[in-house]
Amino acid sequence: MRALRSITGATIRQVLGLRRAIIFGLAAMAPALVFLLTSQALVDEAALDRFLGMVIGLYFPLLVPIVALIISASALGDERRDGTLSFLVLRPIPRSVISGSKFLGAVLVAAGLNALGGAALAIVYGVETGSWDVVLPLVAGGIVASIVYASLFVPLGFFTDRAVLIGLAFVFIFENGIVSALSGLSTLSPWRLGLSTFAALVPDQVASQLVDIGIANLSGLGSALFTTVVIAALSIAATTLVLRRRDLA
Repeated sequence: MRALRSITGATIRQVLGLRRAIIFGLAAMAPALVFLLTSQALVDEAALDRFLGMVIGLYFPLLVPIVALIISASALGDERRDGTLSFLVLRPIPRSVISGSKFLGAVLVAAGLNALGGAALAIVYGVETGSWDVVLPLVAGGIVASIVYASLFVPLGFFTDRAVLIGLAFVFIFENGIVSALSGLSTLSPWRLGLSTFAALVPDQVASQLVDIGIANLSGLGSALFTTVVIAALSIAATTLVLRRRDLA
């Protein structure tokens, strides 16, 4: 347990220095700021349409994946490139603890930043309309999507220096291109798992509005959470196996 806390804390400090904290903190506030500037004097129904437009047009498909993949790719990738990972694995620490700690550190930072952005957007909506029942669903959705992205990009960052570039191609070409055209592939899109979580937790009025603007065929809450847990477990297991068998020298 001590090793888990120590490595997780070191990973958090590694992936979120002061400069990144400022940049990503400002980025997290962007959807809330845009909504604030564009929703003045809107009636409640129009404000809800604008809010949902921000959620499905900016927050989930852009902010959440970009923050999560950049943070996650650094968790193991930076230490491998610096040569410090080889010293870590020489210590009498189970490889599963190392991989789990790296994953946990990446998730805490990515999910924290994305939860901050989601909370800010939902709070601004609440201030404008007096409706606060979307705050927790949006935060939960951002956390779920962040966990799935971390599951994919923590190990990928170990294998290649181009993990961020590959991640951006995955987001913009596959998720926001191919999956948008072929809705049957939605379960393969991390941010859509987050959107499914959001849609399952919001009040019926908001859920029906999502259907009206064309957001359908999403996974249910149980399916989204199950998929997230399975992907995370497979990621940690695969990273543990790689750390045991791959030459890190």
